[in-house]
Amino acid sequence: MAGPVARRHWGTTAVVTAYVVLGSAGLIALVASGTDPVAVMVLAATATAGLVALVVRTLGHLSAAVRRLVDDTGVIVDANPSHRLGPAGPKELEPVAAAVNRLAEQRESALRGVAEQAEATRRDMESERNRLAALMAQLTVAVLVCNNEGRILLYNEAARSLVGDATPVGLGRSVFAIVDRGLVTHAYDRLTSGAESVHTATTLHGDQLLRVRVTLVREPGSGVRHPGFGFVLVLEDLTRQLRAGDQRERLLRQFTEVTRASLGSIRAAAESVLEFPELTAGERRRFLEIVREEADRLGQWVDELAVESARLADDRVLTDLAGDDLLAVLRNELGRAGLEATESPVPQPLWLRVDWYAITSALVHLATRLTEAAGAGELTLTLASVGRHGQLDVRWRGRAPSASVVAGWLDEPVGGGGTPTARDVVERHDAEVWCGEVDAETAYLRMLLPLAAGTGQPAAAEPGPEVGSRPEFYDFDLFTAGPQPSDLSSRRLDEMSFTVFDTETTGLDPAGGDRIVAIGAVRVVNGRVLRQETFERLVKPGRPVPRASTAIHGITDEMLVDEPSIEEVLPVFARFAEETVLVGHNVSFDLQFVKLAEHAAGVELSQPALDTLLLHAALHPDHEDHTLEAIAARLGVSVVGRHTALGDALVTAEVFVRLLALLRRQGIDTMEAAMAAARRTYRTRVDESLYRS
Repeated sequence: MAGPVARRHWGTTAVVTAYVVLGSAGLIALVASGTDPVAVMVLAATATAGLVALVVRTLGHLSAAVRRLVDDTGVIVDANPSHRLGPAGPKELEPVAAAVNRLAEQRESALRGVAEQAEATRRDMESERNRLAALMAQLTVAVLVCNNEGRILLYNEAARSLVGDATPVGLGRSVFAIVDRGLVTHAYDRLTSGAESVHTATTLHGDQLLRVRVTLVREPGSGVRHPGFGFVLVLEDLTRQLRAGDQRERLLRQFTEVTRASLGSIRAAAESVLEFPELTAGERRRFLEIVREEADRLGQWVDELAVESARLADDRVLTDLAGDDLLAVLRNELGRAGLEATESPVPQPLWLRVDWYAITSALVHLATRLTEAAGAGELTLTLASVGRHGQLDVRWRGRAPSASVVAGWLDEPVGGGGTPTARDVVERHDAEVWCGEVDAETAYLRMLLPLAAGTGQPAAAEPGPEVGSRPEFYDFDLFTAGPQPSDLSSRRLDEMSFTVFDTETTGLDPAGGDRIVAIGAVRVVNGRVLRQETFERLVKPGRPVPRASTAIHGITDEMLVDEPSIEEVLPVFARFAEETVLVGHNVSFDLQFVKLAEHAAGVELSQPALDTLLLHAALHPDHEDHTLEAIAARLGVSVVGRHTALGDALVTAEVFVRLLALLRRQGIDTMEAAMAAARRTYRTRVDESLYRS
């Protein structure tokens, strides 16, 4: 049965034929009746204009049918090999459509054969990859593999857990949101100078201290001085060790107090026995029992201390630590000791080679003594490079204590009990410490600490062993990615990262009070939908959910009672979507709800957005149905979880990936070109009924 386009074609052809026959007959009759020739000519011209209009209309329908034929053929070639051309269109085009469908059948059959062979190979590779994935999952340390631009190519669950939601880990994301760029630059310089690996430390979220091991990824046989084509970061959270050191020192203080009390009791009992020989046997026995009880008490404490110390044991080693991070850790530890301190910015990148825990403990001990003995009030921390050392000053308003007083402080244990002393810490670092005065009002405690190799003076590093080849795991195609242009509009679409998202709401009127009840999103990187990197949150809207809306998305008031508000959820979503382009189907609808919540949430999603509805309409202007279901059906995308935020986001992401291939075929391969195509489509779309989510 002919479709509507074919019926319109034949109907128009019949009208044109009838028009020509009747018009010709009418003109002949007028001429035969002797009508004024001028009038006949005017009528003839009018009839000809009408004929031209009808012919143009007929050709327009034919042209539209041809364009639809070309568009559908493009879908078969670039997006959905299973798509077939329908019978719509003039009868003359039906053999063409049939021929294209036969070619499509042959092509799909050939592709199926290739896919079966590829699947067999993929299964073998998948088995190997699963073994690698299992190995990565078992690692307790966090591992990040990055290309030279700092884009993450691989990560394990330990890395995701260590960093948390505050700084999401994901393929294609910048690692410099987790570790400072200067840290990697410092390590890179040392590695390309011949070092096998570099140990450094940094802070995360202001309260976590991380040990970072940096290693280059090099081609086999390239040599240790080869710059490599990526790097590996192994992260270890040292915060627990820091807390363990505090607990150990607390135990030592408690043990000192218990020992002092027990020894006092033992001494008093012994002196009583020795100095009063006239004691009765019962009295003497009582004093000896006191000695035994206190000795047992001391023995029990020694056993408990040994067990607890073993549990809290850590491996404190010298690591490279950025000056800014040392000041931040020191300020935090001084605050925990009840001392106020402010830090001045380090004037230039400066790296120290220190046992961060021992140094901060020693400095906190000395600063506490300054406050007690010298009346130091608010402290100011500064750090600068002086020759081969970093000069760390703790300054205060007041006078400096004498050298003998400082020497006495240095001989005290840094934890208030046990060892090491502050002097032990200073000597271990080949450091120096003294007090002095800047002027009559300002004094300082100064400590000279060793700079890390490669800071201030060139470091001589011994060549290390070659780094072996790394497995192709996850998205290693990004190793070949070059520097990203700073101008977003000129970037190629296949080099960009996208966050495809969708919302569910209480209704369709944001200005009338409707609000978001769910947000779902998935990332698209390097032309792939990363289904393992998703975002899904329910949101308490602050108003009831109408039954009509619940019937669509299934979300009820009871499901939202304990959920966070949009002010809490939106900042987390913004971090998930940072450094990406937003994508949605009829995305302006979702963005209206998001924009209404930005001010209260204290965030702004300023990145550009692309609309799959507008992009599909730009590619296929002669198709009338641009709903998500219709587009998915044409492009061969299965619709699962419709009208759930994450389900719709996943469907939209699969649609978007296929649209990228169709855009590329039409020469739309940059962000600027895609946005221009969407804008043109938006301006030409006047029928609001086509905007169905």
